[in-house]
Amino acid sequence: MIYSIRWKMLIGFILIVALAIGTIAIVATRTATRQFDRYITQDQALKYQRLALILSSYYEETGSWDGVQKLIEKIKKTYNSQIVLANEEGTIVGDTSGGMTGSISEEELSLKIATLGEAKDPTGFLFLRDRKRSQLEKIFLSSVNRSITVAAVLSILAAVILTAIYSRRTLKPIQELTSAAEKISRGELDQEVRVKSRDEVGKLASAFNSMAEDLKEQERLRKNMVSDVAHELRSPLTKTHGYLEAIKEGRMEAKPRVIDSLYKNSELLKKLVDDLHDLARAEAGKLDLEKQPILLRDIVKRAIESVRVKLEEKGIDLKVDSGEDALLDVDPDRVHQVLQNLIDNAVIHVEEGGHIRINTDLEDGYVRVSVSDDGEGIPEKDLPHIFNRFYRVDSSRSRSSGGTGLGLTIAKELVEAHGGEIEVSSERGQGATFSFTLPLQDGPEEL
Repeated sequence: MIYSIRWKMLIGFILIVALAIGTIAIVATRTATRQFDRYITQDQALKYQRLALILSSYYEETGSWDGVQKLIEKIKKTYNSQIVLANEEGTIVGDTSGGMTGSISEEELSLKIATLGEAKDPTGFLFLRDRKRSQLEKIFLSSVNRSITVAAVLSILAAVILTAIYSRRTLKPIQELTSAAEKISRGELDQEVRVKSRDEVGKLASAFNSMAEDLKEQERLRKNMVSDVAHELRSPLTKTHGYLEAIKEGRMEAKPRVIDSLYKNSELLKKLVDDLHDLARAEAGKLDLEKQPILLRDIVKRAIESVRVKLEEKGIDLKVDSGEDALLDVDPDRVHQVLQNLIDNAVIHVEEGGHIRINTDLEDGYVRVSVSDDGEGIPEKDLPHIFNRFYRVDSSRSRSSGGTGLGLTIAKELVEAHGGEIEVSSERGQGATFSFTLPLQDGPEEL
């Protein structure tokens, strides 16, 4: 408790306020006392002037200050202060206390109240020192100083109360953030704190809520991925195990059809494992890219050749629309993988006899490659999730076609690893268009 920020703030404010108000109170007390004494002294100036006339008359009558101490002792009861008389040379010749002798500087005396004789040719100086206050004056000063002390104490108490209230209101959101963070550390990811202000604490709360939402989404994706991987592996493994068990028990012969089925299952498993491996490396930023200069048209031709059999099987018409070629500094195999994944995805969702278009355009130092189809399109609600792992708009159709559900996710990671972006646009029933950008190596070249 004592180590909390609230207590540190409270103690810090109390010390600062106490020091500030205490300093002000001390200075105010001393200033009030000094100014009061000065005021009383000046108020009694006539009284001291009469004393100066008496002493001047004494000097004129005697011609010196000899024996003046006796005169001063006679009149000292009239005054509450110590009065010191010095001759023109600054030597003390009289003192109501009877204790001061010799020379003394004006700094040792509180106030010079009179100059005796002519200003140009003085005969002596009258000083006031250690003025004694009357009982009434003491009561007045005590009342003033007590008022200052009470005001200082009340100010400190008010500052403590206000600081406690302010620190409580200020630090309450931080306490809520701390509590929510502790719950997240225990695995309770469904946390959200209220944003009550627009200051730094409010921004921190907003950032925390965003982080908590991301953590919850990542945890959901992690669980879904484990479930999806298990599901994807189960089907080919079950088929393969069934075939092998039947062959082992003699219930089935290893005919070419069976071997071909086993081969396809193993090929699907290998592709799934390879895709997971590539995805893991790409997300960890450890994907090795073997970049080299290559023309975009060579990558497009290679991708089309790799899917030509699938196109012919479904009677799909594929056309390329490009006016200018571009020299890229990329990993040819990885960019080919991206383009092939997009074409494969289009082939899956296009009906027999459908159309696929590949467009390439140059724009501001980038080349944009688009793959469009006239298939059933993608529902609007699915567009934000289309690049998520194992996400399928039509899961049964995708699985039957041999897809792993990772093609678009991998394509996104590979494009971003090259410094580009990938996006999708679609309307239900009007096909879909996937496009990605890659930075140019040099200027455009004519085809």
